[in-house]
Amino acid sequence: DGPFVMAGLDFGRKLIRNSECLADFDNLNDMQCRCPMLYNKILLLKMKNLNRTEDAQQLFQEAKALAYDGVTPRQAGEAVPWTRMDHTPQIWLKGLRAMPVWPRDTWDTLPICSKLEEHYPVIRKEFDEVSKNSNNFQDAYRFLYLNGTWDRILLYHAKKFTPECEELFPEFCGLLKQWLPSKPGIPYVVDQNEQVMFLRMTAGTTVETHSGPSNNILNIHLGVSGDLPNARLFVAGEEYKWEEGKVIAWDGSFDHSVDCVHCQSDRNVLLVRYMHPDTTTEHFRGVTRTQFEEVPEDLSQPPETIYE
Repeated sequence: DGPFVMAGLDFGRKLIRNSECLADFDNLNDMQCRCPMLYNKILLLKMKNLNRTEDAQQLFQEAKALAYDGVTPRQAGEAVPWTRMDHTPQIWLKGLRAMPVWPRDTWDTLPICSKLEEHYPVIRKEFDEVSKNSNNFQDAYRFLYLNGTWDRILLYHAKKFTPECEELFPEFCGLLKQWLPSKPGIPYVVDQNEQVMFLRMTAGTTVETHSGPSNNILNIHLGVSGDLPNARLFVAGEEYKWEEGKVIAWDGSFDHSVDCVHCQSDRNVLLVRYMHPDTTTEHFRGVTRTQFEEVPEDLSQPPETIYE
């Protein structure tokens, strides 16, 4: 929280108002990462992690008041459509239900939750065998923590199953191929719109507050093994605990953090990033591409041209 950090925050504020940054409202669509939303989010997270709450609140109000008078004008509240300070993804799809945690009575639209619990014995068996070799893990999100270890085994990313999935988890990988993608034919907004990985965290690790890139991605966690009772998950300021064989479904576009400061051993969970069930083809009308991929022509047609 020294002069260097404050200079960086001040530069970021100026960048958001720069004409080249604002031009993203003309050059990019709602399904792409625009400079003003990205840097407002980055600055907000930095302020929150520095416990500069008042500065964060002020910046949030500035973001909400941002308007753009260009080729594609944006009114205040439209340019940056966030509704709460702990829910600031850089890509925002309209009309999606926003709940930090999705209770079990909503899982009829999240079928993967019950499937993961049902097949927990298979998942646990293969993970126990694979985790005996630490070389199977790779560092995960190193920029989010200073001390400890947080690593992963990636099974599915950018619409592709990894060699690790095929070779190390053959039975579970076969199941995943039946479940993903969850909405065939609907484009991914970002490469991690749906993603699967095992995450291992060692005792003493703390991961800072962060959030996902789009509000159409839900995080489905399955407690796998290790010191789950002493590990902590915070979503939108509330604390949650993992249990072996049980799922927590939550929205990764809300502020969240994890830690293992009270753990006596590793904490192992399975993460499935899953497309928000309210995402439909209508979100892509008039959009030719997302941040991740081209939108098929039959989906990208504006509503008025569909029936011509």
